[in-house]
Amino acid sequence: MGIRAALARRLLPDERLPSVFELDPKRLRARGIEGIVFDLDNTLGPWGFQRLDERTLGFLESLRQEGFRLGFLSNHEGDGREELSACLGERYPVLFQAGKPRRRGFQTIVKRLGLPPAQVAMVGDQLFTDVLGAKRMGMYTVWVRPVAPELEEPSVRVRRAMERALWRLLRPEERRRSRSPLRSEPHRQRQAHVQDGAVESREAHKER
Repeated sequence: MGIRAALARRLLPDERLPSVFELDPKRLRARGIEGIVFDLDNTLGPWGFQRLDERTLGFLESLRQEGFRLGFLSNHEGDGREELSACLGERYPVLFQAGKPRRRGFQTIVKRLGLPPAQVAMVGDQLFTDVLGAKRMGMYTVWVRPVAPELEEPSVRVRRAMERALWRLLRPEERRRSRSPLRSEPHRQRQAHVQDGAVESREAHKER
């Protein structure tokens, strides 16, 4: 097996979506998925968020009503997240300090769901933690765009750049697309604004 094939086997997600709201319950069911584990920061809300908004809460409840078993897995230490833990912990297993991509956190949350790994999907925004760790466990993987990348620490932005480079290596057809899989809608809007301003500046210069 070549290096590229080995990397693809470990790091390419089964699905790539703009957000968690694009998850298709019917598609997951067709693949035998009975449980869904969500990352927290930049998957369901900005990094360090204290509470879920009404749309997200409603979406999670709809999945529960569909019969999916839900869990939450985060590398955050959990300090200052008591309100979030209380909100989710009333109905779902929640694990902080998960140590992704190491297996232990995934093993714990899957065990709490009472399902084999092959019947559980992991949904997260990072290849090197969420996708890599879940694929090592034999879980189904869904990679989503980060909710608010502009609020991230510099070290995380470096990892984002590495993820983009790896994605282009493993999926060269993506180079022909103008939209990066990791860029959020606000980012694209800002880029469009900058480009529009440049065009206007050039037009004004011509008029002079």
